[in-house]
Amino acid sequence: MKMPVANRELLRKLTGENLKIADIVVKKDGSIRATKPKVDRLNPFTGKAAYVWRLTCFMVSPKPAHMCMPCTADFDLPAYDENGNWKSAIAREMAKPLDEVVNVIVDAVKKSEWHGVHRWSRAFGR
Repeated sequence: MKMPVANRELLRKLTGENLKIADIVVKKDGSIRATKPKVDRLNPFTGKAAYVWRLTCFMVSPKPAHMCMPCTADFDLPAYDENGNWKSAIAREMAKPLDEVVNVIVDAVKKSEWHGVHRWSRAFGR
């Protein structure tokens, strides 16, 4: 299945690390990656990119496997406390600015290609 295409010009709203994350999720030709970026636990940046990819695909991918509930997307975030234990509260705080990156990417995709959004809205009777 062909992945949706984002208007890369609209991604210029992002800066710094957020733009680098968008560049991982959206390929040079504008298409959304079809597979999750590899997560390297020694590089926290990769977990953030995986989180953004997962939520973006939930909303726009035509692949049914990408449209399932993304409740485990947080697990890739480098949300560890001082003892090295993963904490959901830290992940939720870390996710807030990343959710804005997801919104910018999704908004850069034509609404007609929001496959996950359309599928879930039909499931909820809209």
